[in-house]
Amino acid sequence: MPLSQGFRTLLVCALLMLAAQGASAAGLEARLDRNQMGEGEVVQLMLRTDRQSSGNPDLSPLQQDFEIVNRGQSSRFEFSNGNARSWREWQIALVPKRTGELTIPSINVGTLSSEPVELKVLPAGQTTQSNDPSKPVMLEVESTPHEPYVQGKVVYSVRLLLKTPLRRANLTDPQVADAIVERLGDERRYETYRNGQNYRVIERRYAIFPQRSGTLEIAPPVLSARVPLPNQQGNSVRDRVFGGRDPFAQFDQFFGKSPFSDMGSAFEQTRPIRLRGEMQTLNVLPQPAGTPTPWLPAESVTLNEAWSPNPPEFRVGEPVTRSIAITAQGVTAAQLPDLSPQAGQGVTVYPDKPQTETRADGDTLIAQKIVKSALVPSKSGKLSLPPVELKWWDVNNNTLRVAQLPGRDIDVLPGAAGETQTIDEAQAGSVSPQAAAAPTTAPAVANDTDTVPSGDGNNATASQSADWRSGYWPWIALLFAVAWAVSMFLWWRSRRDNAGAGGSLSQAATAKPSAMSSSAGLLKQVEKACQANDAKATRQALLTWAAAVWSDDPPQGLETLAQRLPPPAKPVLEELNRNLYAGEAARWDGPAAWQVLASLLRDQAEKGTRRSGDSALPPLYAN
Repeated sequence: MPLSQGFRTLLVCALLMLAAQGASAAGLEARLDRNQMGEGEVVQLMLRTDRQSSGNPDLSPLQQDFEIVNRGQSSRFEFSNGNARSWREWQIALVPKRTGELTIPSINVGTLSSEPVELKVLPAGQTTQSNDPSKPVMLEVESTPHEPYVQGKVVYSVRLLLKTPLRRANLTDPQVADAIVERLGDERRYETYRNGQNYRVIERRYAIFPQRSGTLEIAPPVLSARVPLPNQQGNSVRDRVFGGRDPFAQFDQFFGKSPFSDMGSAFEQTRPIRLRGEMQTLNVLPQPAGTPTPWLPAESVTLNEAWSPNPPEFRVGEPVTRSIAITAQGVTAAQLPDLSPQAGQGVTVYPDKPQTETRADGDTLIAQKIVKSALVPSKSGKLSLPPVELKWWDVNNNTLRVAQLPGRDIDVLPGAAGETQTIDEAQAGSVSPQAAAAPTTAPAVANDTDTVPSGDGNNATASQSADWRSGYWPWIALLFAVAWAVSMFLWWRSRRDNAGAGGSLSQAATAKPSAMSSSAGLLKQVEKACQANDAKATRQALLTWAAAVWSDDPPQGLETLAQRLPPPAKPVLEELNRNLYAGEAARWDGPAAWQVLASLLRDQAEKGTRRSGDSALPPLYAN
């Protein structure tokens, strides 16, 4: 028995010595401020050593399961009773990347290493503090509907619920691939009750327009901020100075816009927080079979018209301005199609550049496109203007609808000379839109079938008018001939100067459209390729058009072109590029792409010559 007891004593001593040697070998203590937490919260890891060591902790083992949001270090030295003691400490703020049982792995600092530490991360809403009235901050997201149509609107709401002011706060925007994201108005600020507690709410709303059908994931926003630590004594410096009131509460702009936010934090200690909203997954429905292109999924669409002069009075050769306004709810102006109203036989139409606008109205967007055109009658009598129709998809009732302006019968009066006249259609077509837009009286042109009575003063007047007109056009023709000759001479001299200065044009330069190329004609080629669903031809037509618009610095690929066009064009060009290089060009939806690009390209063509010298961001990679 004594032998057995002595053996036990020796065994215990040996184990204690081994444990002491193990602790000595480790030399680095690791601990957490808590061993259980909720998803999206921040946990503090402290590393401490009283041994001499060089360097900083190797935190790479943490990156598999954690995101490092902050780090710091401190050193302390004490001298007591003739003994000196010093140690170093590192503080690392971590956000777990997943829920469940996680392990803080062994961390090395030089030759020292720490022991692993266990951490339990509970899903959001299952923490013991989820209903705790002391929980200071909550982040909520919501999207509706969950099954939108492609290019239809999704309202995405982000709500931040606060019981305490935030310091150095930053909230990211939601991230969505293959979608257009628009902010809906300004932030909303109000108060609400949750679990019997009063919260201040800051709400942001977005309109998201998916550009492809299928599953769509919305990466949630992330809030990074610091919150004041609870004062156990209830007697902080701020409380003593300001009597318990937060003097900066009224200035607290949680997005960091207030210059007083850092001053407020000087009165209190804070800890970091990092909250992430829930991932939202949508099922995007495709365009219903049999529906027309262009595809317009909207909440409402109306057509209205206005005339100038009002009421309109139609005379041969005189323009009347017609304005047609498309007003749609739940879409952007870039989604509104182009209207080309026809006027029928006997009236020539000269359209003007459309005017577009998109504005937020509550939880939706209001888009408007106004198309103005000059109508010039070419003959007198009764004429008919056909109705104007626009087909659209009602997303609220899942049905096809038609917005319509009724047709009208008009009486066209003779020209200002009081004669019954007609204008040859080819001659009417030669009138420029600018000239048609000006409400001036065009000179009367007699019909070939008109007869002039002889033997009175009226005959003399008509003869003089005819003689004047017969002598007028040769002079016009001569003027154009001289202008053409001068232009050819200047062109020939320019070619000669270029040849003498530097030789012939390079092959790349000859590939550009000539100065006589029409931007409108090139746009027709883009439209034709899109409507034919030919992805390769669309890419070539787009780059040819872009070379005409930016002749001094033509974009070399679709990505460069996307950087120079308004933001709605980017996802469309990315989709085209992706399908081309993935060998899936047959799956590309050309008509839907043209619906988005049409107005953007026309607007850019108008100002392209003025901006041809502007510098653009270099492409990330060559297409």
